[in-house]
Amino acid sequence: MRAAARLAAVTALVLGLVVGTTNPVIAAPEAGPGQWFIKDYGIDKLWKTTTGKGVKVAVIDSGVNTDHEDLEGVVSKAKDFSGLGKDGTTPIGGKTTIHHGTAVAGVIAGQGVGAGPTGVAPDAKVLSASMWLGPDRPKESGSTREQAAEAIRWAVDSGAKVINMSLGWDDPGWPESWDKAFSYAYEKDVLVVACVGNASQGATQAWSPSTVPGVIGVGGLDKKGKVLEDSTAPGTAVDLMGPAEDIPIPYYSGGYAEGQGCSFASPIVSGVAALIRADDPDLSADEVRAKLQSGAKSVAGHKGVSKKGEPDPVVGSGRLDPKAALKAAVPETVPSAEDELSDWVTMHRRGEAEAQETETASPDETESPRAVAPTDVAASQPTPVLGFGVLAAGALATVVLMVLSLILFLRRRR
Repeated sequence: MRAAARLAAVTALVLGLVVGTTNPVIAAPEAGPGQWFIKDYGIDKLWKTTTGKGVKVAVIDSGVNTDHEDLEGVVSKAKDFSGLGKDGTTPIGGKTTIHHGTAVAGVIAGQGVGAGPTGVAPDAKVLSASMWLGPDRPKESGSTREQAAEAIRWAVDSGAKVINMSLGWDDPGWPESWDKAFSYAYEKDVLVVACVGNASQGATQAWSPSTVPGVIGVGGLDKKGKVLEDSTAPGTAVDLMGPAEDIPIPYYSGGYAEGQGCSFASPIVSGVAALIRADDPDLSADEVRAKLQSGAKSVAGHKGVSKKGEPDPVVGSGRLDPKAALKAAVPETVPSAEDELSDWVTMHRRGEAEAQETETASPDETESPRAVAPTDVAASQPTPVLGFGVLAAGALATVVLMVLSLILFLRRRR
């Protein structure tokens, strides 16, 4: 009887240990396979105190597939602005862009299921605003710039604290409708983050909307912390640099992939912003922006902000440092995004009141500029079903072998 009792106890313990290692539900966030930047950038340190709970991050992109296993329960609200009658949870766009919104959402708030990535702010909620990205825009889909403006207002009214725009237009300018849309976001205390563009796609200077005053423009670094030349673009719009190489992402049709480009550095910054806003809800968007920039580290070969008011034209304030940003004191002087945009409008919109009424006030998107998203999926991976099946089979075999060994051991003792 004693031997049987010992056997039952040990078997229960072994089973508990094995089940614990295969159970995807974990007590605290852990980096998923291949998420090298989580530890390298100290994001796992922030998870000890904040996971983004209570913060909504808007993803203005190609739509988020809410049926993906890594994004279950992540999207709290969605809407489509493409004019194609979608709902924000149905990815839209061409072959090179349709994956994009799902990937970005995974970087921000993925649940770490199976082989999937754990989002930088895994307990944040995503607001999905879908719009048309890339070429071949259907005739029934209106101006992409206007789609973006409407999406920004919807995101603000839906409670977003951070807006991520991992997309751009291949010129630095923007229409007047954006003046009001971004001003509305700033007035409502919303932080806006955008990628600056990829040189690999011909970006020789930062593209809009990263060029809009008050927006945090994000460029890309490689795994060694050096500027990833193909995955960034220079210009005074660059504010921060983040990881942009081999970023694990959920693929829109299922399974996973790796992405490269500043469009994935941007949601990492957005995720960190969500962590900071969740940790201290009393901080304003301007204060969070100031903390992110003041806590940045230098980038190899660059000094970051070398003089007051003179950012480095390649790396801005430097490399994102989540831990330093979280702990950084709010600077005595905090720039106002709303004032920066207002000053720009006053300076650059002079005498354009009549122009805005003409048919050519908004760019003709049949040629250029157009909304683009990086063609950045490097390699797809299979869904983790097989991986977990093999793991479970191995675990069961281990249990059987351990139990048999224990039985033989007890018999020999007799």
